[in-house]
Amino acid sequence: MTFLEICQRLSHECSIAGDGPTATTSQTGINLHLVQWVNSSWMDIQRKHNDWEFMRGSFTVNTVASDGIYAYGDCTDTATSVAIAAFRMWHRDTFKIYLTSGGVGGEYPLDYLDYDDWYAEYNTGTQTDGPPCCFTVDHSGQIRLGPKPNGIYTLTGEFQKKATELSGNSDTPESPEEYHEAIWYRGMMKYGRYYAAAEVYDDGKDNYNRIISEMERTQLPEFLMCGPLV
Repeated sequence: MTFLEICQRLSHECSIAGDGPTATTSQTGINLHLVQWVNSSWMDIQRKHNDWEFMRGSFTVNTVASDGIYAYGDCTDTATSVAIAAFRMWHRDTFKIYLTSGGVGGEYPLDYLDYDDWYAEYNTGTQTDGPPCCFTVDHSGQIRLGPKPNGIYTLTGEFQKKATELSGNSDTPESPEEYHEAIWYRGMMKYGRYYAAAEVYDDGKDNYNRIISEMERTQLPEFLMCGPLV
């Protein structure tokens, strides 16, 4: 569902007279509140967990010879084919690299090093460029390769997106559509709290908790239980 459709559904669920907002901009009064509550509810859901599967993306970047530092803005989001904009963190166990001219058949994983260990090994000023074998993430979130690449390599991996607001009428939340109702149910809680409408608040809370529980079962990483220690 679109941003506008969710706003209109929230209006309906709260039994507000009329059809609800006709747009997500330039609204006043209760329609402005509805738009704001939908947006803040969507932000709440995104921020509830920092490892939602629907907020996970993949990236690629071609290195430059003798340049071992890459910010997220240098990397292309493979889903959109544009530079990463909404960035939270790297999934460090997913990084792979290959010599671009050699093709993906030569791809190999990169080991992650703690920043201090990487700094001691590769920031000495005496390292010779070569095929990167490891990486770290510095204090500003930049990827630092070790050693610096001796040519053009293709680096790939995954990242976690940060929470982003909805804006235009047709903006669509990135979560699976079957869970979009969680947004208007949380919006009902905000409406109920603002207007002291206990029945609306309780109805929204019960349904929100139900949908969020379903989301957590399907949209969070599985936790594998280890066997007993001997």
